[in-house]
Amino acid sequence: MIKFLKNLFSANNATQEEDTEKNNKKNFDILKYDGIRAQNIRKWAYAEKCFKEALNIQPDMEVMRLLINNSIQLNNLELATEVAKQATEVYSDKYENFINLAHIYYMCEKYDDMLIAAQQATRLNPENENCYYTQAQAYQKQGDVINTIATLTQAIGKNDKFTEAYLMRSKVLLELRQMNEAKADIDTLLEQDPENEEALLIAGNIEMQKGNEENAIRLYNQVIELNPFNEQAYIQAALLFINKQDWEKALEQVNEALENTETAALYQLRGKIKLETGDKNGSIEDVKKAMELNPEEKNSINGTFNNFDSLYNKVNPLG
Repeated sequence: MIKFLKNLFSANNATQEEDTEKNNKKNFDILKYDGIRAQNIRKWAYAEKCFKEALNIQPDMEVMRLLINNSIQLNNLELATEVAKQATEVYSDKYENFINLAHIYYMCEKYDDMLIAAQQATRLNPENENCYYTQAQAYQKQGDVINTIATLTQAIGKNDKFTEAYLMRSKVLLELRQMNEAKADIDTLLEQDPENEEALLIAGNIEMQKGNEENAIRLYNQVIELNPFNEQAYIQAALLFINKQDWEKALEQVNEALENTETAALYQLRGKIKLETGDKNGSIEDVKKAMELNPEEKNSINGTFNNFDSLYNKVNPLG
């Protein structure tokens, strides 16, 4: 009799545990997919609630990533960081979790922590080019040029068609005035993709730095032909003419750009050109328009335009 009762209670306990497990799984699935549906219709706050409740039932890497992305949408980087760190603890063998954490640290401007996370990702997957690239991003923000170039070179070594790594390395080399090395990276990219707009822009900057102005203009115009809305191509072409003090052609470039898109940088640059040509009233109007489009610049310009050169340098890609 005692044995029978023991077996009966054991069976009842097992059944209760199974029922609890099934119920938890059901509730987890409901919360997870309700959260996904909420995300799809941009109900971010409700989605966050669903994902957090789901994770209270059980850890799940997919839900953690969904919650991280949702928190970023809500600009709640504190929660995104917390969940990303939890993901690296629960799933410590997954390099992707450390890359995600590194990217969040990048948004938080915590570059030392970013580097540590990226290095751990590299240890877990030393053959993945993105691990080295993420390290390079952290090194660049820390001002460590040597390690920036070194890790970008490692990334390219893992993937010789890694566009972002070539672009980033060429920019760093250009800043160091290593023209030939920067050009070699851009030439490689343009062989792979002759219509890469950013590569063409950098190629134009290299030619401009080398004093080959006709080649630089040709490259900037090539970008404009590919994409008439590429603001930077117009700006860089205008800057080339400004350097030559050819104000008329510089103004033509900016006017053409403004026909396609109105931005603070374009109005700001046109204000500089107008001021240089004696059109102070026109310059003031353009500066006002720039400040309307980008109110954060209001304190950068005073009534006598003494700060205009510093503003000009901000839109000058060559510094």
